[in-house]
Amino acid sequence: MRRELRKEFDDAFYLRTYPKVRKLKIGPLRHYILVGWKEGKDPSELFSTRAYLDMYHDVAAQGMNPFHHFVAYGREEGRIATVSTARRRNLHRPTEPLRVPVLPSVAAWAAAPRRVVDPETAPAVNVVIPVYKSLEHVAATIYSVLTAECEVPFECLVIDDCSPEPEVSALLAKLAASGHIRLIVNETNQGFVRTVNIGMAHNTHRDVVLLNADTVVHEGWLDRLMRPLRDHPDIATVTPLSNNATLASYPNTAVDNAFELECDSAMLDRLAFKANGTTVVDVPTGVGFAMAIRRASLDELGLFDAETFGLGYGEECDFCMRAIKAGWRNVLATGVYVRHFGSMSFGPSQLARSEKAQELLATKHPDYAGRIARHIAADPVLPSRILLDIARLREMMGPVSVLFFSHTRGGGIETYLENTAKALIENNMRDVARRSIVVQTQVQGFVKIGPFGRKPLPYLPNLEALNLERHKDLLAPFIELLDPELVHMNSFAGLSVPSISRLMEALISSGRPYWHIWHDHQPLCPRLTFLDAEDRYCGETDSTRCSSCLAATSTSFEWVRIADWRERFRTYLAHAELVSAPSEAAALRARRLADVAKVEVHPHAEPHLTDVTPITRAQHADGKRHILILGAIGPHKGAYLIHSMLQDIERRNLPLHLDIVGYTALKEIATGPNCTLYGKYHGDADAIARIQAIQPDVSLFASIWPETYLFTMSVTMALHLPTVAFDLGAQSERLREYARGAVLPERLMEDPVALNDALLALDLDALWEAKADIAFPNDSTLSDYFRAKAALQAPETAPAEATTPPSPHVKTAVHPASGNGSQSAGPIPLPL
Repeated sequence: MRRELRKEFDDAFYLRTYPKVRKLKIGPLRHYILVGWKEGKDPSELFSTRAYLDMYHDVAAQGMNPFHHFVAYGREEGRIATVSTARRRNLHRPTEPLRVPVLPSVAAWAAAPRRVVDPETAPAVNVVIPVYKSLEHVAATIYSVLTAECEVPFECLVIDDCSPEPEVSALLAKLAASGHIRLIVNETNQGFVRTVNIGMAHNTHRDVVLLNADTVVHEGWLDRLMRPLRDHPDIATVTPLSNNATLASYPNTAVDNAFELECDSAMLDRLAFKANGTTVVDVPTGVGFAMAIRRASLDELGLFDAETFGLGYGEECDFCMRAIKAGWRNVLATGVYVRHFGSMSFGPSQLARSEKAQELLATKHPDYAGRIARHIAADPVLPSRILLDIARLREMMGPVSVLFFSHTRGGGIETYLENTAKALIENNMRDVARRSIVVQTQVQGFVKIGPFGRKPLPYLPNLEALNLERHKDLLAPFIELLDPELVHMNSFAGLSVPSISRLMEALISSGRPYWHIWHDHQPLCPRLTFLDAEDRYCGETDSTRCSSCLAATSTSFEWVRIADWRERFRTYLAHAELVSAPSEAAALRARRLADVAKVEVHPHAEPHLTDVTPITRAQHADGKRHILILGAIGPHKGAYLIHSMLQDIERRNLPLHLDIVGYTALKEIATGPNCTLYGKYHGDADAIARIQAIQPDVSLFASIWPETYLFTMSVTMALHLPTVAFDLGAQSERLREYARGAVLPERLMEDPVALNDALLALDLDALWEAKADIAFPNDSTLSDYFRAKAALQAPETAPAEATTPPSPHVKTAVHPASGNGSQSAGPIPLPL
């Protein structure tokens, strides 16, 4: 079990979240396996132990470790993980309390529309507002109802339940006298439930909307709230989203979100409709703060149970449970948002009333609590909350320039995105960078979403739960809501085949232009690197080998026929505007699937390397030839080969010493007489400083797959350090254009003895004497794209001699090894 969980268990998260474990003598993973899962502890921020057991009762019944079940079986069975609550707790929650409404002026009241429908037999919807106290909230509620423009004819029916505040009764009487509202006055206090019943019984032919007197509604709210009753004859009740509405609460469900967000409630209502439209979600109960009720269901079921529920709380839950048992449905209309302040009438007695209501509900409906618990665990409203979060993100960002898709595995793609941001800023495209969004896939289908720059995000807790495996159907509306000028696809790594397919479909159907950046060979090889199940380069010559390779190794997706895989990517690439390859070697492979006309070579921008001070040759006292190996050295970077080289060096006592700046995937590679392991470095500047201190004789890139670019090689080239690699992919392509580069025969990848001999035979004098002038591009293809787009939008600013606009994705920068690229002025100013 430990071996299966090791890869995805997060030690740092576990110790940070449960600090008491630090005091124990067993490690965090062992603690979780033995004790932690039974205590409900989470193994990472991307897995909730309790949620998994709550969702899958068969796992709980077996007494099986839920994380082990998910990793070993559940993922392949299509079961889903739920993000840990600890991940959401780390978000910066807003602290500004809800702002109390301002009383409308006399002139504002006078200008408000009259909302009385005569005769009383005329068709309309009755908006029933029971009133007790709190003038500011009562006034805000009624004013919002009067002034919110709606197509559905409605009457504002207000009931004064013998308010103890004279100013409240005076306002209601004045509004009734002016014809703004229809008013019913209770001579004695009847309590909330009986007052509501009076309102619902007033016009027995009209549908009703119950609206608390501490709410605020917005333009078109009633049209959207009533539409489900019109479209679905089996629906009895409809409830909108709100900040304070238990199952319908947003942004966090089942709590009172008593804080202001970055936009007001009117904007939230507009964004809710933009994000969710007419979507409805079935729920076990509506919420009475703002609930539409079909008259036919009232006729069949009767009014609220005033005898049982007295002054209030639980009456609408009882009605909704009776509706379900009679064959009706209760739904949330997630395209409507109504602000709810909450408890203005009940005040301090709220908690006691709520607890009593739960006891009464349990008596009448023993299945109620279970239904609610299962609904909260399943959380079917989450997709609607996610889409509303996305709509808010788009509102905050403004027009989105680029939507990047990437992953969180680090490596070359991360460097590429960082350099792209710097290049955009350096080339007066700061606004493009600021308006860009990055979506990074993580393990188990979860994603991280944020701005390309360092602009702070609003409070978007539901995006933390977005899972591309679970929420495949959200991909299309996700892209539509963000509405980017360009989609920039860097990797599908970490996603299953169905999720990859759905994302491709979403991109194709979106109508937005998209680019595919050929960072790895995933379109041709599901393993990305052309390494087989034994971590050897397959040669790319015989696709029949792919079946046994994919079947023999564990992957993050189900087995797939290679012909189907490649055809899927062929279709996706056919609809791309551009397939950008950083080297001719990468482009050569891209052309196997993509239209040749769409494949262009665009060397990566690396503006930060233009001012690096070259290294000088040193004499080493130990008399050995010092070989630099740079980077995170996994099997595809030659980890097994390097281990064999060290064994040969020791056995033959060769005058070679490996200086590994970075780390390796093999614990057997460690500091010793023939090797120094310097450990992980932080960015190119750190790597350069370490290399300058080591002063190696030559750098070896032992990658055994056809690299598409190899950023770490740029570091050694910037230092003018002699560099060697195998005759394969971009590594050899780049070295052939580098004066201090040497290309080794590909066959040496299989022969560590011959490789060591080749390193000893290198003519270092000749390599060091070669002139190593080199320049790195400081501009990006994206800069060219947006410059061309700006020129097309403003042709009058174009030079007079220009006859045709430039291609939106023409790349003017040259290969970084050509020596002809333009120089940047200096370091890129960050943050964005």
